[in-house]
Amino acid sequence: MSDSVANEPNTNHTNILKEKSLFDHGQMEGPDGTHLPSILIRLRTDTIYRNKLYQTLALSWLSTCLGWNAGQLGPALPDLQVITNTTLDEASYYLTALSLGFLIGALAAGWIFRKGHQMITMSTLTGVFAILTAVIPWCKYYVLMIILFLIRGGARGVIDTGCNIMILEIWGKHNGPYMQAVHFMYAVGGIVSPLATAPFLSIRVHDVNHTSKYTNISNYHNLSENFSASFESGKIDSQETHNSSVHFAFAITAAFALSCSFIFLYFLCRSTKQTNNNTDRSPTRVTKNLPRSIRLMSLSLMCATFWFYLFLEKAMVFFLPTFTLVHMEWTQLQGSYAATTYWAAFAIGRLSGIIITHRFKTDKVLATYISVLTLSSFGLMITTLYQKDIGVWIFVPMSGFCQSILFPLLLSWIEEDFFKKTGKIVSVIMFLGSIGTMVTPIILGYLIDLFTPMWFPYAEVIASVCMLILYFVLLLIRSKIVFDHHENQTCISVQETNKE
Repeated sequence: MSDSVANEPNTNHTNILKEKSLFDHGQMEGPDGTHLPSILIRLRTDTIYRNKLYQTLALSWLSTCLGWNAGQLGPALPDLQVITNTTLDEASYYLTALSLGFLIGALAAGWIFRKGHQMITMSTLTGVFAILTAVIPWCKYYVLMIILFLIRGGARGVIDTGCNIMILEIWGKHNGPYMQAVHFMYAVGGIVSPLATAPFLSIRVHDVNHTSKYTNISNYHNLSENFSASFESGKIDSQETHNSSVHFAFAITAAFALSCSFIFLYFLCRSTKQTNNNTDRSPTRVTKNLPRSIRLMSLSLMCATFWFYLFLEKAMVFFLPTFTLVHMEWTQLQGSYAATTYWAAFAIGRLSGIIITHRFKTDKVLATYISVLTLSSFGLMITTLYQKDIGVWIFVPMSGFCQSILFPLLLSWIEEDFFKKTGKIVSVIMFLGSIGTMVTPIILGYLIDLFTPMWFPYAEVIASVCMLILYFVLLLIRSKIVFDHHENQTCISVQETNKE
């Protein structure tokens, strides 16, 4: 009894010193024994943390600009068609060139970020991206426009991949909430951009002679005289396309991108090299020295998971309005409302993902979201098979919510439980994901045209089930890796004990 009383002051003194140490490092101890960082304290006392947060804010703004650009291209495509005097089918090759450029840029990003300084690369390419964005609406030549889109897509592929690489290098295994925040800002830019671009776009007005005129919402009298065309050739002739207000919309996007270039230049001048030296006090990852065969298998399965995820997302984006119009016999307005519910749930999901990934383990969140996504795919298939409208309004936003955080969450899971992601690995993932984006409309469009529109929900079910299976296979590999690691540690401990 006396011994315990005597030791009590020492215990209290130790606890006080421990709390003080945690406070000095901007941390507090939670009820489960984990150290929870206090953001306000760390902002005041920790220079390295503050620089990391500033860089993350810069990358979030860059992600917003990329989302803004992505949301602008669809609505602006008819105006670009007017400028180059092409058919809609010919103008669609602009997007093909953009996707091809993105594919090349994503593949090259790993090599570029390994050879050069990150801030120099990001500052230079965002500047190039801004200049090309401003130039595009002034280009009247079809072939030159395709070349501009190809180069611009390449720059964006490097920037987009570099954004993910930098978040991973800044925060390491604790990147979850920050990765979700960056991808949420991308969704915000994609939602706001069409609304901001709409006042600058031209609209087609039909008269009794079956002639169409492009008139601008904000400058009706000027553009109604400049644009006129006949439906016979599918082209839209323009006399003075340089007066089109779509130039202002692209100029705004270019200004946003240019601001990112200056921000990265500012970080370069500050020389915040110490920020990237992430001091990770967490335990050493059990997958530090994986066999090459296990690494290749894990990476291959993870790439396949990314491919199926992007197939699911792009299938919903490309074919949901067509499916509701053809199979469900809805109006175009109803189809657009369904697409809006998908994107609204997608944005809400990414916002909530910032909190969820901070509170719960990544593998558990993945299991929950992929399982619910699979159930929603089955629900959509069953209800639309019997043409029940309620199924679209319930299961489409449910799918959007579940899909929203999977991409950044899978990136975080690789970093946390498998192996440290280098620029090369991220670029390979982005490259294969871009291939999935390109082949989705080809595969699914062929199946829908040849058989039935129901192949849209069928494909959703197949892809979600494949994702679920791949997740459990990866989980088994992860469990085996952990088991082997513990066995090795036990053998080492026994050998050290025998030596003593």
